[in-house]
Amino acid sequence: MLLRLSHLFGQFAFHIGRDSLWDSRAAMTALLDIASVLGRADIKSELIKELERHATTLGRVASDPRVDRERLQEILGDIEANNRAIQRLNGQLGLDIRNDDFLKAVAQRSAVPGGNCDFDLPHFHFWLQKPYAERAADLERWSLTVAPVRTSVDLLLSLIRGSSRPVQEVARQGFFQQALDPALPSQLVRVILPAQSGLVAEISGGKHRFTIRFLEGRVVERPPQTRQDVTFSLTTCVI
Repeated sequence: MLLRLSHLFGQFAFHIGRDSLWDSRAAMTALLDIASVLGRADIKSELIKELERHATTLGRVASDPRVDRERLQEILGDIEANNRAIQRLNGQLGLDIRNDDFLKAVAQRSAVPGGNCDFDLPHFHFWLQKPYAERAADLERWSLTVAPVRTSVDLLLSLIRGSSRPVQEVARQGFFQQALDPALPSQLVRVILPAQSGLVAEISGGKHRFTIRFLEGRVVERPPQTRQDVTFSLTTCVI
């Protein structure tokens, strides 16, 4: 959920900063997708729970002399500020976006392939003809109610990604498997390959282990697993 939201917020931020009509369309699509993802009733409580879990975990290391206490207090302050901001949001996250009549009409027609073109949504077409500054201001205003979600998502992913150091591993004939400690649940597995490797990492896993298969990066129905040994960087993020 955090990775999907981060992707959508990044898409929104990229397109809102560009002035073409197509970018405003793309920013609108990203905003509506964000609101749709946030329609799950449990997301608000899950975000709060995850922020509190990180605060508790980091609070336990405060007495460790190796810890930069000033930096730790700064992070704990950020967690607390984000927690308060999420709790101050009334009702379901993204509800204001989903209930806005104009945005609701765009969302409903966008579910139909090609349904948000000018003759289907003349009001949307009218909005797209406004000067860029007005369109950007509207998009910023609509996104205000989910801004605390973005900062919380960015903070949580930053903490998770920075929780462990990468190690060099080798996948024999393109296959790698590693057991997980059930007492230390992993939040994220990160795989880094050289851009010129021509390979794609396919990751699957569960509570006890995860598996990585390195596939040849050909655009075919089912790319084959490479038969070469693959050296890669692996980070198993646990916090």
